Amino acid sequence: MKAIKLLIIGLDAATLDLINPWVAEGKLPNIAQLMSAGASGPLASVLPPVTPPAWTSFMTGKNPGKHGIFEFTEMPAGTYSLRYLDASSRRTKTVWRMLNEAGYTVGTTNIPFTYPPEHLDGFQISGMSTPSEKSPFFYPPELRRELEDRLGKIHLDPRFLGFMSTPLRRHQVLDQLKNLDDQWLRAGLYLIEKHPADVMMFTFMSIDTVQHHFWQYMDQTHHYYDATAVQDFGDAVLRVYERLDRAVARLLEKVSPDTSVLVVSDHGGGATSDRVLYLNRFLAQLGLLHYIEKKNSPLRKMANNFLRRSYGLLRGSLNSGQKIRLANAFPTLRKSFESAATSYTNIDWSRTKAFCSEVLASPQGVWINRKGVMPAGIVDEGEYESLLTLITQKLGELRDPRTGEAIVQRVFRRDEIYHGSYRDEAPDLTPDWWDTSIFSTGPSNPEHTDKSPIEIIEHKPPTTAEWGGTHRRDGILVAYGKAFRKGIKVEGARLIDMAPTILRLLGQPVPDDMDGRVLEELFEPEFLARQPIQPRSG
Repeated sequence: MKAIKLLIIGLDAATLDLINPWVAEGKLPNIAQLMSAGASGPLASVLPPVTPPAWTSFMTGKNPGKHGIFEFTEMPAGTYSLRYLDASSRRTKTVWRMLNEAGYTVGTTNIPFTYPPEHLDGFQISGMSTPSEKSPFFYPPELRRELEDRLGKIHLDPRFLGFMSTPLRRHQVLDQLKNLDDQWLRAGLYLIEKHPADVMMFTFMSIDTVQHHFWQYMDQTHHYYDATAVQDFGDAVLRVYERLDRAVARLLEKVSPDTSVLVVSDHGGGATSDRVLYLNRFLAQLGLLHYIEKKNSPLRKMANNFLRRSYGLLRGSLNSGQKIRLANAFPTLRKSFESAATSYTNIDWSRTKAFCSEVLASPQGVWINRKGVMPAGIVDEGEYESLLTLITQKLGELRDPRTGEAIVQRVFRRDEIYHGSYRDEAPDLTPDWWDTSIFSTGPSNPEHTDKSPIEIIEHKPPTTAEWGGTHRRDGILVAYGKAFRKGIKVEGARLIDMAPTILRLLGQPVPDDMDGRVLEELFEPEFLARQPIQPRSG
């Protein structure tokens, strides 16, 4: 069997906040062994730490301003409509392509935002952003038949889990996550044996899913904590980490002792907040956002309320597979439901100076409706800076009514976190919800504009499926193998450093336009001295 030079294991959303104490308790022995015999530490994600830009930055070594993916959605030029993204929106070369060009073969599975898959010398099985299981998410295409003949049908990771409102349904999802982890592990073991490549990456998504939906059952301080459900779900998150700890060991058994190993996550995780900020309601109360007056007629209100109730019913009653089929069969209907549920289509662009999409669960940035940039922009260039200052100041004045603490403690301007040719496609302002400021957001409705923009969630178990966990900036990095130093802790590593570091590990030059740096502190000095960097071709 061909010797694999580098094995990368992606554990989406894995966090040292959980791993470190569980390692100390002996619950994750295989990850503990890699950490003690290698280099490890936190891995800072991009800002904000959400999946599409994070994994794309991992694969490119560039910030979103250079690769063009900032969120799950984008606004096509000349419109206010929202379009869901996939890898076709990525506008720079991946490290996989660079390695192919240098003569290395590459095989990856289940990395988010790799659909449609790249035509690599090796293979690629795409992950999140793949529209459905009927999509052509294998390259080469014949690999799908080969895998399914041996392993059974290949399923995608679950999405649209809003139906998880009963214990039975929660158990069903946990069983589904187990089956998917087993599927991706069996696929990985088979591919290592039958289709070994110089560089191979296998990604597991179950930590992200279980933390979003089950964090509250292990956290007694959580506002959704349910003591009656602890027996069933209190160890749900731990069980996933333990299962993937065993998967790491199984994958390592298949590779040579000379194989270098990286374990990475795209961001971390933590509890959601009981503070909810309604951004468009906040902007409306500042007089910066206005809704279309005629849509406030009794008939229109009835229609909008019907759409919102229907959207909520669909979210809460259909399982993941049903929602995926519905979304694929009626993509326009899905957009209509989501836009109506968030009142995005009710915005009067001719009178609005600032807005937020509010379609997604994670907090969104604030857009300025700039003249000459947006199709119906009204904000002159001379007003732009003062408007950014005003919104930032007013966000900073929002207080938790119980403690007087500022809800939003930091707001980034676009040019503080992005640079590059596509920077101006990002929101103008991004409130920090992942570090200094911990809050959630919710969809605003015109009829609630007179209510407080801050809501404190009642501390009790919800009757609907709600997120108990969200993202934090810092994920994990573990580097193990003969090239890496032994038993050290690293600080300051960033997700965008991984592509340059992978290139350096394999003796390849790092392109000048990458934003990341080579994490030289990971490497044994002797390795760096004897591993020359190959000259650039061409």
